[in-house]
Amino acid sequence: MTHRADLVPLRSFLTIYRTGGVAKAADALNLSQPAVSRHLKSIEETVGRPLFVRAGRGIAPTEAGHILAAEVAGHVDALENAVEVFRSGGDSDAGPVFVGGPGDILAGHVMPRLTPLLAMGMTVHCRIGLSPDLATALLRDELDVAVITKIEGAPTKQLFLRHAHDEEFVLVGRSGEKPYTPRSERRFVGYSQGMPMARRYFRSCWGIAPPQPSLTVADMRAVVVAVAAGAGLSVVPRYVAREGIDAGTLSVLHTPEEPVINPIYLAARRGKEHLPTVRAVFAQLTDAHENAVSAHNS
Repeated sequence: MTHRADLVPLRSFLTIYRTGGVAKAADALNLSQPAVSRHLKSIEETVGRPLFVRAGRGIAPTEAGHILAAEVAGHVDALENAVEVFRSGGDSDAGPVFVGGPGDILAGHVMPRLTPLLAMGMTVHCRIGLSPDLATALLRDELDVAVITKIEGAPTKQLFLRHAHDEEFVLVGRSGEKPYTPRSERRFVGYSQGMPMARRYFRSCWGIAPPQPSLTVADMRAVVVAVAAGAGLSVVPRYVAREGIDAGTLSVLHTPEEPVINPIYLAARRGKEHLPTVRAVFAQLTDAHENAVSAHNS
């Protein structure tokens, strides 16, 4: 693949890989389906092996497809991004930047740091979501930057990740609740039915799964409000519960031998980390987390 013409079929291959189908790729690229199919065929002829196989009503990458995507995605994206930056004159306000994260992280860490970006002339659009959905949105170019946790089975080779900070999980209940032990029967409030935070906490502390939640609400701030109202116990990031703990409306009901830590990452689709807008968001949010950690430790 030494000719410039090969970049077009490679872009079609990557778009098929990211969208999961020829028709979706054709729509994303504003090309006809036959053209995208020809591009894929030419790449497969070049590498000498199939890159996709039929799976149900769609297609799925072969092992060769996964390997090729991991090898070329960053290079092809970087070339396209370099052209885009040059076309826009290298300005950091070349276009809007789309940022995603859980609602509590957007409120607690992201929103307070947006003003300097706006002063630079950037337009920022925010989206609330869970880590798996945000990772998918990054790969589909629906988001430029997301604040996520590492996801089991996620295609991390396609994502550029930068460690932002570590959050500590705490098990909390309404003020006056008795300390928690695994043998006590108590109601639980969860961020989701799977309760990944509680699952990690219980596995780390006792090697067991947590009880099923009696109430779920996909907003960590609402979870804390429900706990303070007596709806049940919950495992939440300490920074979300700190105000209630300080005010005496929440109590920490268990102290593990070692703190249960969850790493948080800033993520972008690999190759896009070189864009000025993405670099500006990464720098600003990394500073925000460093400042927050310094303030907490002081």
